[in-house]
Amino acid sequence: MLLELNDINRSLRQDPAAYIAQCDALYGQRVQDAADQIKERLRHSRIILLSGPSASGKTTTASRLKKALYERGIYCHMISLDDYYKSKSTPGFPRAKDGSPDLESPLALETELLNEHLNLLDRGEKILVPHFDFQNQRQAPEAARPLQLRENEAVIFEGIHGLNPMLTDRNPEATRLFVSTASSVAHRNMEVFNRVWMRVVRRMVRDFNFRAASAEETLGMWRNVRLGEKRYISPYKSSAHITIDTTHGYEVSAFRPFAEPMLRSLRHNAQPELTEKILAGLVQFEPVEASLLPKDSLFMEEFMK
Repeated sequence: MLLELNDINRSLRQDPAAYIAQCDALYGQRVQDAADQIKERLRHSRIILLSGPSASGKTTTASRLKKALYERGIYCHMISLDDYYKSKSTPGFPRAKDGSPDLESPLALETELLNEHLNLLDRGEKILVPHFDFQNQRQAPEAARPLQLRENEAVIFEGIHGLNPMLTDRNPEATRLFVSTASSVAHRNMEVFNRVWMRVVRRMVRDFNFRAASAEETLGMWRNVRLGEKRYISPYKSSAHITIDTTHGYEVSAFRPFAEPMLRSLRHNAQPELTEKILAGLVQFEPVEASLLPKDSLFMEEFMK
């Protein structure tokens, strides 16, 4: 899908609050439509597998789906696939070509335990949901929590490997969702801002605001992130029962006041060509102040403070 740059800028100059509300409402309707489809599919399985690449809006979308399902009489639990990570010291932990731990690989997850839990939950049996201590890079069994699905309850498993065949082949009835930016921005039929660049900017701003990571660090790891996506995520997106486009027409404009100075002040740029393209696109958008975004905006919740 292509959004038109002139339409975006015109709308933001005329009435930015109205355009922001319009874009938020469109995303909200996509979530509502997905909730309707999920409800229909719950007769097959109470397991929902939600996948998407980095900075696609998975966590907030999962939360919105939980609320939408509750409004339909279904209480939905949420579990992060990250809690099924193995410790890096586990024998056979996947490694990248340079010998470093490959955190993008599905083999970094306890897939046997995960599949066992998916089957037990779908049968209404109790499990202990694990907790991964990222600060100490280990499983924390003392923090595990019990979970058992009751009538009119479901569970969303959210993470980058949600659609991997290592899970879906053994849980074929589970509802599969793919979440990502699916729209780019064009001007006179020429692309000016690619949908992948949106995720770069989202992640760069989020890493700075929430993870104390510089733009240099985000760009430095982006090549590996994209490699992992192409290997482990993109090949399976077509298997999704439901897709949700999280692109908002105003988002590049909202990120511009944050991202442009970050990119212009880079000291050690691991991605000069990508940076040049993003900057050339950013400056074509009418900037929007973050204060205009509602507090429950996807971007305020997940990417900005």
